Amino acid sequence: MTSLARQRGLSLIELMIALLLSAMLLWGVLQIFDSNRNTMQMQTAFARTQESGRFAMDLLTKEIRMADYWGCVPEESAIKNHLDPADTDYNKAQDLYDDIGSDGVLGTDNSSSLTVGTMAVLDGTDTLTLRGADDACAGTGRMVPSLTAAALHVSQNCQVEEGEIILLTNCQSGELMTVTNLQQGNGGDSDKRTVVHNTGNNSTPGWVDNKTKDLQRQYGADARILKPYDRTYFIADGPAGPALYVADTGGDAVELVPGVEDMQILYGRDTDGDDVVDGWTQASANAADMEEAIAIKIQLVVASDSGVSAQDLTVTDLDGVDTTYADGKLRKVYLSTAKVRNRGRL
Repeated sequence: MTSLARQRGLSLIELMIALLLSAMLLWGVLQIFDSNRNTMQMQTAFARTQESGRFAMDLLTKEIRMADYWGCVPEESAIKNHLDPADTDYNKAQDLYDDIGSDGVLGTDNSSSLTVGTMAVLDGTDTLTLRGADDACAGTGRMVPSLTAAALHVSQNCQVEEGEIILLTNCQSGELMTVTNLQQGNGGDSDKRTVVHNTGNNSTPGWVDNKTKDLQRQYGADARILKPYDRTYFIADGPAGPALYVADTGGDAVELVPGVEDMQILYGRDTDGDDVVDGWTQASANAADMEEAIAIKIQLVVASDSGVSAQDLTVTDLDGVDTTYADGKLRKVYLSTAKVRNRGRL
């Protein structure tokens, strides 16, 4: 009888050894799988926090650099306000008018029970309010000379929309009014659009009616169309957790970047008028102090969507306060300083 024929099975010891070896091999495979999964989650979390942090910081620094830009705006007394005070949305427009040429940089330090629009600002975080005016035709369009003051012509690429409040100025005078209609082409010229600013009631929500429409003078190619804005950036709890929000010109707050848990801000103030930062301070309720801010330093803390078994992290904010995060989320801290280009000589 051969040895194969004599084989009747495995002994208990052989079976236990085989199971042990199989378990060890399976455990090794599972360890490799788990390690690869954790590595992938960490890399994904790192990529998202890096992308969110860079985007948020690039956006904020760009906005800071352009803050307090008002173009060639004459004295407020030379600006004719065509908007109708009887309109229910006039207060929003009146704030824009009052802020022209001033209060370009404002903020709050360590917010507490603060709301922006309908959103509650995350307690302990800072807010940043930037004001100024966008040149609607910068780089892509221009004003077109017209024969009459009432015929306001722009090229096709000028970024003007119906319902927007615009400031028309040529350094000598200005007109604050609502664009009620845009007529494509002018006299068969498809390269021009006519900006209409009629009076009368308009039922479109958010539009501010014009009480008058007659301009103070003819406006030609040297004139500019400016769109005043008032933007507040803040941190609030969104559907997926803390995020960076913006409320633009009295409108509803909009989520910009998810995962931003904290924003801390310091203002570099020039107290002696030599265009050099003399000290860094928190936001002040005194508008005169904020007028001295010629640079802004921002610190952002950006977190991953979920825990990735990251090590505990202690962050020291710009106020010198330490915060320890121990929930396993990956976090990155971003710090940048931007010059308010429209202040000072630099």
